[in-house]
Amino acid sequence: MKRRSKIFWFVNVVLIALLLGGCAGTLASSSWPGVTVVEETAYVAYGNHVYALRVSDGSMLWRFPEKAEGQRLFFAAPAIADGHLVVGDYLAVLHSLDPQTGQEQWTFTGAQGRWIASPLVLDSRIYAPNADHHLYALDLQGNLLWKFKASKALWSQPVSDGRRIYQASMDHFLYALDPSTGQKIWARDLGGAVIYSPVLSDEGIIYISTLARNVLAIRAEDGSIIWQKAFENNFWSQPLLQGDRLYLGDLGGKVYAISAQDGTVVWENNLGEPLTGAPTWLDGEVVFTTENGKVVAYSEDGNQKWKVTLEGKLYNGPVVANSHLLVGIAQGKVLVQALTAGGQQAWAFEPPK
Repeated sequence: MKRRSKIFWFVNVVLIALLLGGCAGTLASSSWPGVTVVEETAYVAYGNHVYALRVSDGSMLWRFPEKAEGQRLFFAAPAIADGHLVVGDYLAVLHSLDPQTGQEQWTFTGAQGRWIASPLVLDSRIYAPNADHHLYALDLQGNLLWKFKASKALWSQPVSDGRRIYQASMDHFLYALDPSTGQKIWARDLGGAVIYSPVLSDEGIIYISTLARNVLAIRAEDGSIIWQKAFENNFWSQPLLQGDRLYLGDLGGKVYAISAQDGTVVWENNLGEPLTGAPTWLDGEVVFTTENGKVVAYSEDGNQKWKVTLEGKLYNGPVVANSHLLVGIAQGKVLVQALTAGGQQAWAFEPPK
């Protein structure tokens, strides 16, 4: 029997604790980096701090807070809009920071659980999912406008087409909500819990992967299922939609290209270790990350182009910044590694003590 990866243990323990544990859910007191890039700045939430880095060379512009504060941990990638960098922590506090200076502008303390998912900022509103089962809608001053309650924790960032908010939940459902009121428009049972965000196409199709080893295509208008494809293993990732294909990797170590039209597998490869985080497209190649530190690029026809191994654990996919890939690394000396499109090191950021 093959030895189980640590992430399988992590997923099982976390899901049991979350689904059987209290209303707010639980999560081990650990973190891995969430990276958001806006123009020339990368914002990284990890451990006790949020960092702002210069994309060109990885130099630190600021960090919040300057000194670590006890059990305050940051997990999800920050969201930014209209002079607000919005990021939540494990002490149930949602912070608005000045993106230029890192100074705190306001906090929202109305939630009861940890902020595990990134907020969505849309039309001067903040839609923030929390582990206490609620999606909170706030204005840009941090005032509560409405909240929607699901049956289980919310771990994934919502998406929107401007008409509706689409929120996936650990309760197996995908919800379509009115962004003005939070009223439910429709709900679709996905048959499994969802950790990562849905992907919404310009044609109004929602693609989503579940912990029941399924990938589904759902019509955004009414929640009807267009197709559903079963796989051998679970997914700790969302699909990447590029052209007429979806690219994704599973916890069994396989990477796939599948048809966005009907879910047919176009090609697959076996990396032999768990794929974690959403894949990324750069210069005609799809780039995957594995739990054990590998960053691997494939051509669109499934040929491996390059592979590098970083020291540490990778639980989120790379983020594109100025033709480079920024990779957040957990449990390593380096927090962010910048790679060129060919996989060469451009710069590395090691947090100050």
